[in-house]
Amino acid sequence: KTRDYLGNYGPVQVYVIGQQKDELADPQAGQLVIEAFCRRRSGGSKQRASDCLKRSGASLLERARKGSTEAYLSYVDYAGPPFAELVFINPHGFPFPYLYTRGIHEYTHVFQRAFPKTPTWMTEGGAEFLAFYLGDQYDWIDFEQSMNQSMRMVQSVGDKATMKDFEDVEKLEMERPELKKYYRHLAYDAGVWAVAWAIHRSKDRSVKSYPKEFYPLLGQLGWEQALVKYACVSDASQFYDDFGEFLQQPIGHQMKMLTELKP
Repeated sequence: KTRDYLGNYGPVQVYVIGQQKDELADPQAGQLVIEAFCRRRSGGSKQRASDCLKRSGASLLERARKGSTEAYLSYVDYAGPPFAELVFINPHGFPFPYLYTRGIHEYTHVFQRAFPKTPTWMTEGGAEFLAFYLGDQYDWIDFEQSMNQSMRMVQSVGDKATMKDFEDVEKLEMERPELKKYYRHLAYDAGVWAVAWAIHRSKDRSVKSYPKEFYPLLGQLGWEQALVKYACVSDASQFYDDFGEFLQQPIGHQMKMLTELKP
């Protein structure tokens, strides 16, 4: 569904790995799983294949055998052409509809990867916004309820940190590791609202126009000037300031903004 909405930004390998009983306890079955995984990402290199079997593949199998429930995206940049991996481990353990919305979120990252890098909050917020919005269209999740919950998470942080702190989460981990505990609250939950707010500030307020109009601007202008042009602000500082004021508004005012977005 996400590919239908955003377009095909492959190649993408999708792995669904797990067991409902103890099927992977069989050494032969387990070996087949990790060989299939490592064969594609080795790029024909025996050394890479050997390393994968001992490390990435072995870890994948171990987590599946232990009953871990995970969903994540990784990239194999050295392959020709490079490709993305969507990995779902024991997905039957996820509560409905988390698996569906997580799939939307992770494939949105595949789309984003086709364009220059954006701040962490914009990357995660954009993927989360589409998970809420597109998930609602297929009755997997309630868009407004999900946004409401995210706003509650943002408000729980208070003045301890801001979304701007999460422009570069890797840099933050090194320089201000004490703020990492707010990663979910501000990169995802504030980010999803910042993306919605940017769409509302755009000329047509169209959700569909966001990936079509904003992302191509990144290569031409860089993320700050792309945001300036798309969201009709004077600079990134104004965006942060005005969005900060929006976060102080009553929840009813914030939710009303969502109803003004267009398809």
